[in-house]
Amino acid sequence: MFDIKHHIASLAAVFLALALGILIGSSMVGSDAITQQQTNVIEGIEKEFNILREENKENAQGLIQAQEVMSYQQQFNQQVSPLLVRNKLQGRKIAVVDLNYSKEHEGLSNVLRAAGAEVQSVTVIDLSLLRDENLNRQTAGMLGKSGKVKTEDYLPHLARLLAEAIISGENGDLVKFLDENDVVKISGNYGPPLQDVILVGGAESKDRDYFKKFDQVMINALLKTGYNLYGVEDSDTPVSYMRYYQGERLTTVDNIDTAYGQVSLVMAMYGYPGQYGIKESAEAFLPPLE
Repeated sequence: MFDIKHHIASLAAVFLALALGILIGSSMVGSDAITQQQTNVIEGIEKEFNILREENKENAQGLIQAQEVMSYQQQFNQQVSPLLVRNKLQGRKIAVVDLNYSKEHEGLSNVLRAAGAEVQSVTVIDLSLLRDENLNRQTAGMLGKSGKVKTEDYLPHLARLLAEAIISGENGDLVKFLDENDVVKISGNYGPPLQDVILVGGAESKDRDYFKKFDQVMINALLKTGYNLYGVEDSDTPVSYMRYYQGERLTTVDNIDTAYGQVSLVMAMYGYPGQYGIKESAEAFLPPLE
């Protein structure tokens, strides 16, 4: 595998050798010994460049081969995943709630549908937009608060109302306002019938970690309804929510952006609860496959 640090160090050594050669050559012109040393240095530099050139060729070929393997693997996953999950969630009504504003849910939704489930609604929430002073004031007003109010002060209330909306279809005016201002983007329909809720969590940075003020409140509100609740996140999420979800005793999958993670979630929902994925918090890579 190509090592950029080794490459930089090698180039630095080359230029240092050239500089020394020029310095020595300019101060001791005409010396046979110095001339021979310069020749040796130049030959060494040429040899080093040839080695680097060959390494670059090998690395380029290796990269092409790796990309081809990844392409074949993705094609395999796309064709095999639906077969593994077929009819595992037949007739289940599911709501997906993204608290990380990932927005990309087609892969997850397609696998759930391949398993026989109905993705009743997908909700994408971007709380960072509430940092806007004007929008923050309007949102606080929708929640019955006036004056200068910090976003953190009303997030728990907002979380409970949104949980109610997803479950029952209530709080339509608030949902419409949030949707029009992109704080919440919704596809599908809220309200019954509903059986399962999938929370897509994690945060882009620590200053966007709203778990204790928002996510946890929403989780508690949803758990009181008796619905099955699952916590998932992408494999490369900068701030993981796995420890939070597991603290709430949720079944978790930490690589939902992959075919493996999506199959894990379906099998967990089918009857194998646990902690799955590739991170330290996972207990196993995959649930049993039937």
